Amino acid sequence: MKFTLALVTLFTASAFAANDWSRFRGPNGSGVVETTGLPSIVDDSTTLWKAPLGKGWSSPVLWGDMVIVTAETAANKRAVLALSAKDGKELWRHEEDFVPHNLHKTYNSFASSSPFVDAERIYVNWSSGPNIQALALDHSGKVVWRNDQVVGYIHEHGTGVSALVVDGIMIVRSEFDTEKNGKDLTTAPEQREWKNAIIGLDAKTGKQVWKHEMPNCLNTFSTPVVHELKNGSKEIICANTTSGVMGLDLKTGQLNWQHNPGYSQRSLGSGVLSDEFYFCTFGTGGGVKEIAALDLKSGKPAPVTFDIPKGLPYVPSPLVIGEHMYLLGDGGILRCVEFKTGKVLYEERVEGTAGSAKFFSSPVAADGKIFCASQQGDLIVIKAGPKFEKLAASKLDGPVNSVPAIGDKRIYVRTANSLYSIGAKGQPVP
Repeated sequence: MKFTLALVTLFTASAFAANDWSRFRGPNGSGVVETTGLPSIVDDSTTLWKAPLGKGWSSPVLWGDMVIVTAETAANKRAVLALSAKDGKELWRHEEDFVPHNLHKTYNSFASSSPFVDAERIYVNWSSGPNIQALALDHSGKVVWRNDQVVGYIHEHGTGVSALVVDGIMIVRSEFDTEKNGKDLTTAPEQREWKNAIIGLDAKTGKQVWKHEMPNCLNTFSTPVVHELKNGSKEIICANTTSGVMGLDLKTGQLNWQHNPGYSQRSLGSGVLSDEFYFCTFGTGGGVKEIAALDLKSGKPAPVTFDIPKGLPYVPSPLVIGEHMYLLGDGGILRCVEFKTGKVLYEERVEGTAGSAKFFSSPVAADGKIFCASQQGDLIVIKAGPKFEKLAASKLDGPVNSVPAIGDKRIYVRTANSLYSIGAKGQPVP
């Protein structure tokens, strides 16, 4: 099947542009775009530029000639950074203070949520102290609005849900647990009264439009996807431990449907929606993984019989290309399965330049290639298709925990130290 045909099954043209990378994992969180000319090897001939960045796990997003990312810039400071897609030079930065909180020092940062960008504004949600904040900047980096107390949040490992804006509504998630192993995680009496919630903000003003409260759950890190219904309305699909998988009306936040309110593990990797089929995984650091495989053609969730392969991904999100789904396990095993059945077509270890590799970054795809960025600092390229073929592995300057972004004939990869622009030299910047 041709790669471009695969995209037709992923999105309708009216909903998402084929080469839009304005949010975490690109078009509707799929990790797939339509472009050509992406190299398999990273070397001097394909590294268009490399720019230094501060600490952060957020993934880059793209708009025109801008690459936008967040980073810690100093003690208790962080920034939204805009770089030139042409040469990597900093165009502007919006820097501000934050209040530190509980954080997994190895596996998280205070700049882990990816921005969202549209024709008018750049949106960010992140945490400061006990609050989830949201703000919008214009394309020159000036603040349009900010909401410093969208909702409260009780930290176990910090936050990481990325910004999402759809039809003038900004979605902000705050889903947490107040206890861990019998230990109270609250730091103030009022936190006991806080409720898990998903919030809809007016994208023009930052004011609350709706709030959907939910019961406590294990801390959630997955970013929603958008489902366009037959009547033209839209819903966001979210997942967490206690409430399962939910379809929430975009305009009101009301619950359209709910599947399996009662998973035992957390929603960390984001789900994927393709051809009215939704799939996501749940897991813990060393636990048995759970899944949701749902047919949404009727507008309501119909569970699908799905063969559950071993070693499901916990942090990396699934990747769908046409009739195949790729599941990259944290430990480095890539499984290609039939899209809607789970039948395993292959399972192979993805090795970097020095052998075994591990992954927190989700795979992305374009130009018939799947790009996997490892914690060992490799960009590994696999040929898309039902047979495993490793095309190349290239060493970068540090580990990768963020997700690469793909633009026109370029791929942008953030390491612990830098942001790379990779492509064939001589190509024009969009």
